[in-house]
Amino acid sequence: MERLYEVGQLMQEAAKRSDDARAAPEPVRPVAVDDDTVRAALAQHLSRISGSRTKIARFGRKSSGFSWITYAFVARSAAQGDRKLILRVGPPKGLFAPYSVLPQVYALQALHGSGVPVPALVSAEQDGAEIGFPFFICAHIEGDVPAPWAASELDLDHKRTIARQFVEILASLHRIDPGTTPFASLQQGEQRAELRAIAGWRASLARPTARYYPLLDWGGRWLHDNCPQPPRRTIVHGDYRIGNFIERERKIAAILDWELTHLGDPHEDLAWAMMPTFNAGSRKLYGVLERTEVIDLYQRASGIPVSDKSLAFYEAYALYQAAAIQMCAVRAFEVDRFNDMRLAVMASQMPSIVRAFERALEAAA
Repeated sequence: MERLYEVGQLMQEAAKRSDDARAAPEPVRPVAVDDDTVRAALAQHLSRISGSRTKIARFGRKSSGFSWITYAFVARSAAQGDRKLILRVGPPKGLFAPYSVLPQVYALQALHGSGVPVPALVSAEQDGAEIGFPFFICAHIEGDVPAPWAASELDLDHKRTIARQFVEILASLHRIDPGTTPFASLQQGEQRAELRAIAGWRASLARPTARYYPLLDWGGRWLHDNCPQPPRRTIVHGDYRIGNFIERERKIAAILDWELTHLGDPHEDLAWAMMPTFNAGSRKLYGVLERTEVIDLYQRASGIPVSDKSLAFYEAYALYQAAAIQMCAVRAFEVDRFNDMRLAVMASQMPSIVRAFERALEAAA
């Protein structure tokens, strides 16, 4: 099995490959993702794995997401007819390069048919095969992706219905015993995944090419030294928020973006989901559910007691992680020359994130 890079390992490996001149040379691979090349290679790949000549129709890159490159397309073959599918490619100079498909694959395989709706997995390869980059293909799910800035026209009852489902699905995820799924292999060694992740973000922020923020330096050490013990170790989505799911007819049809999934403390997902950044600046989930209502609903649905102290810690950690991701984005644009202009503006958000992190640290201490 390919070696799994968890969040911390991803960041440490990225720093090593970028900054260590003594690193061993890697195999020659394409340095950019060309849409026409990907389309031709995709047809070859699907023809090979299906045993039926496959043509690609209505192929187009989607603008959503900052990390993996996403394409929507129709796979057309005599054997299987027309299938609407999604291709996600890990670009060599992307936000979280080098990429591993394993967390995504584990999630789509293990959670299919569970209380956590996910798209059906079609194919995945870490080495890239014909396409040349790590990739996976999954079913296309019809529906809308709600975002806080686009959801103002929805009525409050609609938003409350979706918000409550959102919390209940998170509870369902955290009730799953990871030992009965491929997620069990995510736990490597004796060090807790949370501590590895914090160490990874600290290493990323310490790279010479990163802007230096003394508070983040001190705060990263504090987080590492004060990380609470989890009430139980669960599957953690890692990016569970408004905007990372598809809804159709007032029902959540699929939870998306499992690239940061790992085993850890369930408070991490809860804190991340409630960040005002993901809720149009509101302290309410989706702008409708009060914090106390979210916690009460989650506790009843999951059976996991929520600790105020642990939740405060992970609210501070969420902001620290957000700051590190912003710096990864800036580096991907400025140093690695990843051509996504959205990454270029992320540095402008750092002052507000650092100020919020300071307040969160005070609340957690």
